[in-house]
Amino acid sequence: MVDRIASQVLERCRSEGKEECVLNGGLSVSGLQHIGRLRGEIILNSVIAEKLRDAGLRVRQVLTLYTVDPWKGKDKQLEQFLNPDVGRRYIEWPLERVPDPKGCHRSWVDHYWRDFGDYLDYFARNVEVITTGEMYREHPRMREFIVMTMRNRERLIEVINKYRGRNPYPRDWIPFEPICENCGRIGTAEVTKLDLDKYEVEYKCTYCGHVGRAKLTDGKLPWS
Repeated sequence: MVDRIASQVLERCRSEGKEECVLNGGLSVSGLQHIGRLRGEIILNSVIAEKLRDAGLRVRQVLTLYTVDPWKGKDKQLEQFLNPDVGRRYIEWPLERVPDPKGCHRSWVDHYWRDFGDYLDYFARNVEVITTGEMYREHPRMREFIVMTMRNRERLIEVINKYRGRNPYPRDWIPFEPICENCGRIGTAEVTKLDLDKYEVEYKCTYCGHVGRAKLTDGKLPWS
């Protein structure tokens, strides 16, 4: 299987004249990272990367951590806090903003990534780790992609609605989930206006009722 995939990737990269091939995997740091996560997102890509390098291709292996996803506050997650009621305050907060329940790291993500991420070099070579939070706040290509998405959202809605059955998005849907500046939650706000010149949206939070504005760096696209 690996040889077949590597051959397909190599053929495509060469046919498109690519000087560099990027292999990307993704993980959500919602809790303890078990060893099974190595297989599909890290080791498989690493083996393919080595085969592509042997064939003379320049390769980057990237691992994306989904750190803006909402924290679910499941029972096992709440149990990590000395007082589960404290943990409940952070339900639906972006993962990277939830505090470390043990108090030894900056955030929930940092705490549960360290015991896994610090040992990637044992299993793969030169894996670049980036978080979606960093991408939204700092990466210029992400900004370009968001602007392109918003300018073509009518076509985007048309495509997505083919697969939504009885719950299609309305034509004026703005595909962005801002972080509410009042309650800190993500995925609970309804975007009411888009201003690409200011790179921001206006919204109303359906959880706390707050009406406000958020930069397109403070939130995420629904699928990322």
